[in-house]
Amino acid sequence: MPRKIKVAEVVSRLESGGVESMLLNYLGHFKHPEDFDIHIITQDINDERCVKQFQDAGYTVDVITHKRKSILKNVIELYRLMHSERFNVVHAHTTLTNFYILWIARLTGAKKLISHSHNSFVSKSKVKQAIWSVLKMLNKASANIWMACGHDAGVFLYGEKAVRSGKVQILNNAIELEKYAFNPEARDRIRREYNIGKTDYVIGHVGRFMKQKNHKYLIDIFAEFNRRVPDSYLLLLGTGELEDEIHHYVNDRGLSDRVIFTGSVANVEDFYQAMDVFMLPSLYEGLPVVAIEAQAADLPVLISENVDHSCAITDDVSFIPVSENIDRWLDVLDRTVCKQRGIVVVKQMQKARYSIRSEASFLEKIYL
Repeated sequence: MPRKIKVAEVVSRLESGGVESMLLNYLGHFKHPEDFDIHIITQDINDERCVKQFQDAGYTVDVITHKRKSILKNVIELYRLMHSERFNVVHAHTTLTNFYILWIARLTGAKKLISHSHNSFVSKSKVKQAIWSVLKMLNKASANIWMACGHDAGVFLYGEKAVRSGKVQILNNAIELEKYAFNPEARDRIRREYNIGKTDYVIGHVGRFMKQKNHKYLIDIFAEFNRRVPDSYLLLLGTGELEDEIHHYVNDRGLSDRVIFTGSVANVEDFYQAMDVFMLPSLYEGLPVVAIEAQAADLPVLISENVDHSCAITDDVSFIPVSENIDRWLDVLDRTVCKQRGIVVVKQMQKARYSIRSEASFLEKIYL
């Protein structure tokens, strides 16, 4: 019996974020999963529900010390694990720090070394930019396959020329489109569960509680919107290191009865149905899978102009500057209140290559 292809997916953490969703979507739609022995290598800051999702799907989850706790322990444990398992393919998903993962993989005999860019970071700091330049060179030197979730993420890590020439392989954040199609029954069920009225207006957000996602700015927008539209709610899905801080911020704004924290959920597709608009005022992003999911659910999407504009597939996506003035967000938000749901957007999104049923075979062939 031929030996299975051993694949290591190396991530920063497992907390039901974009990278985690992308991996579950792609790996779960391989045509020949029996050909692979897949390990998810994560650091020791995780949401146990997310870890269980991967384990229930049949993948081995290996946990190593987080590099923020001890970079030495992190490197040693990663080397020992890779030396023991002898992976054929190592797919690194940590963007700027992919390089050291892939050099360790190379030392332990892995032949296919994939650097995947999931973000397009933004900073005015000259020091950060200089450090990033060095890390980008190390990343390009460490991998024999360059990959990105979208154009901006590819340009950020590998450069415009590499993306234009086709040297960077774009792996769209594809999803199971039919699962996200508008479902009135799911809408009513989630709303009943959280005591939201049928005619109440719900602004939704899915994202890890971290600086990048700009939650305080989102809450500031909602505070003013709720003053204008009292029968409104803000629905926040996710977990993360800033969750307690955001809870306090909500309480300080007197919005604790209007902002709903759901934590990590396994059925995120049902929560999109309960929303009336989706907002993502991120400080930076690559190409966010949540924007694709929200469009598949036929939601209006209000998104930061810092996000890769190629994520706009439907006509209901608005890119808005993230600034101290929230009026632009409120103006666009006001225009979404009468939006009717239920338009079938599946064909449009299939054409844009966001159907996981067709896109998963692309990654599977690379691994094979």
